[in-house]
Amino acid sequence: MKTPLRILTLAAAACAMAMPVVRAADAPAPPAAQGLGEGFHGLESATDPTMQAADPAAIADFSARRFGLFIHWGPVTLAGTELGWSRGDKVPVAEYDQLYRRFNPVKFDAEVWVRIAKAAGMRYIVVIAKHMDGFCMWDTHQTDYNVMSTPFRRDPLRELADACHRNGIAIGVYYCIADWHHPLFPYSGPYYGPKDTPIKPTADVERYTQYMMKQLAELVANYGPLQCVWFDSMAGAHWPDQGRRLIPFLRALQPSILINNRAAVPGDYVTPEERIGRYRDDKPWESCMMLGTQWSWKKDDNLKSFKKVLHALVFSAGGGGNLLLNVAPMADGSFEPRMVDRINEVGAWLQRYGESIYGTRGGPYKPASYLASTRHGNFVYLHIVRWDADRLVLPPLPRKVIASTLLTGGTVQVEQTADALSISVPPADRQRLDTLVRLELDGPVENLPAIALPPEVTITASATREPTEQFAARFAADSDPDTEWSAPEGQTTATLELTFARARTIQSLKYEESTRPVRIRAYSVDWWDGTHWVHLFTRDKEANHVVHFDPVTTQRLRIHVLNMEHTVTADEIVVEDVEN
Repeated sequence: MKTPLRILTLAAAACAMAMPVVRAADAPAPPAAQGLGEGFHGLESATDPTMQAADPAAIADFSARRFGLFIHWGPVTLAGTELGWSRGDKVPVAEYDQLYRRFNPVKFDAEVWVRIAKAAGMRYIVVIAKHMDGFCMWDTHQTDYNVMSTPFRRDPLRELADACHRNGIAIGVYYCIADWHHPLFPYSGPYYGPKDTPIKPTADVERYTQYMMKQLAELVANYGPLQCVWFDSMAGAHWPDQGRRLIPFLRALQPSILINNRAAVPGDYVTPEERIGRYRDDKPWESCMMLGTQWSWKKDDNLKSFKKVLHALVFSAGGGGNLLLNVAPMADGSFEPRMVDRINEVGAWLQRYGESIYGTRGGPYKPASYLASTRHGNFVYLHIVRWDADRLVLPPLPRKVIASTLLTGGTVQVEQTADALSISVPPADRQRLDTLVRLELDGPVENLPAIALPPEVTITASATREPTEQFAARFAADSDPDTEWSAPEGQTTATLELTFARARTIQSLKYEESTRPVRIRAYSVDWWDGTHWVHLFTRDKEANHVVHFDPVTTQRLRIHVLNMEHTVTADEIVVEDVEN
């Protein structure tokens, strides 16, 4: 779901033959679309490539909310498979495209959904309006392939938007640029390159872009104000020209609206997926993560632990970002009780310690595996999630600590010198999940420069592309979706070695590369047992999937890329420890 490095411009590839946009019979145009007609009058005003800056107040409000609910939901929930991706794979296309005829979520209650989000401490909701399967979860007048054609015959987005507005919860909509179902969209499935993926004979990129704009106009006019439009591009739909048109078009409809970075243009905020973003204070970001193992509902799915969800939230805030946690409803419109129980644990924690999350900035210490910190006013909050010694010794702060409190209960001793800040907490008062220390300083701390802690992993590469400062090996472990390590141009094999600052007991690894289609075809991993290298696993399938293995304790890993088309790159190597 990440923006690729290689951009495909489809306008030149689209066939001249066009098919009319499929519309609901005799349906009137929504207020925002009145007068647009087939030629979409006013389109010219949306073609200005200049990116209008986001409303600072909207950005501040978005960041202050910190914790949001992501909802992937639609007819595919009847099959229990992944939304969009299973069309033509897990579920035959002919069957998938008819699921909506059985979709009748009679237990859907928008007020209940909002109450669940609020109890979990979530302050905004982003809901699927249209995924790449093309099915529309609102009463759109641009196609009959929408929720009003189901036995349900209600508009859940209308009801949810109204409930959010009544209860002070911000609402945003997810809108996928790709649409495998629509005749004007060029592809019927994932794009795997021009040799493998035929373009539909009915494809017309320009007319499809107009279709998108009409739908976006509906969403903003009839369901807003919206916090955001959460675009997703998917393989084969990264159109810089279209992205440049969509953003000013939306800004004209609602100046305060926020746009993420997945419309093939930078957008207002960054969206790392299934991992925590790096610390940054130059641009807002939001990590999207699943509570389970797939985005849409799955029977008997394995859920992330309370510890993992809590740490995702804490480290997102500590890095200056938000957490958008996906909790998928079932086909009948209700949430599984066990999922509600899990996020309620987070809500209970936030009721006690929310001052350290909501409305804060990340820092002043950049996150490390054992520590995340947040700040607001004259206060610094230290989230200590692991004690490696009796005292936590940190670099000095440029302001004086005048008071300290152990918010999680007990006593804390703080020693401040010109060279260090030392934190001591008796073992009996240390919390397994998060020992939370609040420091009061003698002045504001929000604008203090961020302080980097010693690196916990170093990476070396067998070769690096020039200029090395742009493609350095360290970029393969910096949690930054905008950086990557690369081997020299044309080199298809390479080796990366990771050295950890301490021994870690690890249980999974994910090799991420951002190019679509994925080009890595095989890699192997070794671990150091203290005297020699031991083979851990070989993967002869494409990357971008988590590989689980029996836990090993080591300070070094070695990754051999055995086969990668054109040039070896690594966007991120994600290693996960065993939970204590």
